[in-house]
Amino acid sequence: MKRIAALTTVRNSPHFLHRWISHYGALLGYENLFVIFDGLDEALPKGCPHVNVLAFEHVHHSRSVGDKKRAERASDVAGDLFKTYDLVIGTDVDEFLVLDPNTGISLAAYLSDVEIPSCISAIGLDVAQHLGIEGALNWDEPFLGQRGICMISDRYTKAVVLGRPLRWGSGFHRVKGHGFSIDPNLFLFHFGSVDCKETEARLADTERKAAGWGAHQNRRISLTAEISAVEKFPTEDRLKSARSELSKPRSLIAWNKPRPLKSDRVVRIPERFYGLV
Repeated sequence: MKRIAALTTVRNSPHFLHRWISHYGALLGYENLFVIFDGLDEALPKGCPHVNVLAFEHVHHSRSVGDKKRAERASDVAGDLFKTYDLVIGTDVDEFLVLDPNTGISLAAYLSDVEIPSCISAIGLDVAQHLGIEGALNWDEPFLGQRGICMISDRYTKAVVLGRPLRWGSGFHRVKGHGFSIDPNLFLFHFGSVDCKETEARLADTERKAAGWGAHQNRRISLTAEISAVEKFPTEDRLKSARSELSKPRSLIAWNKPRPLKSDRVVRIPERFYGLV
């Protein structure tokens, strides 16, 4: 079995951090988790098992510069981890890598068997509250099941698993200088819009506004509106065809990023994933 580490970088997100630690700790072992705090005032949520913590003084940057700096730091940490680990998973704190339960094996066993010479991607599923179907979120219960609708997303189809030291671009959205391969059994669930009230609260956060996060949060709200407007959903086969579309070559400017989908982006999450996050 390969040694696998998981890392994230976080600031002011205790709800998601608790869930991130619980998810990856159960899959990989808590001792193999590395939390990079953007701020010396950050702390692990109460009741969390021991994980490895690296804390850095917070420096106020614009959103774009801050994203770049965080990716650089995560890439540096990942590079060091390869001295003792075979694979490194890197995600934002609201992103959860999930193996299709139909495989019948664990994530660690699956990644140990898959050939990963450089990196692999998981198809991105951007989860939001469908206001016509779903109520307020209970943060103490699994997200999947309370939320059953998502948008298949090129932005969240990220190369989150590294097989050797490489450099992530901002937000883990690409690996610099390398293409990507979307694994057929890996899914990356993004929960930035999992609860409408939480999204609205982030939009009102003065620190995030000052750093230029307003447009990003407005996109989160727009996602909720777009998902809530859909009444009929394609079958699960859309996940397979979407993976093929996402893998098609793009222009030289964005050659190492997935191609955006043009239609049928909003789908139901298969029930076999309920309760996994």
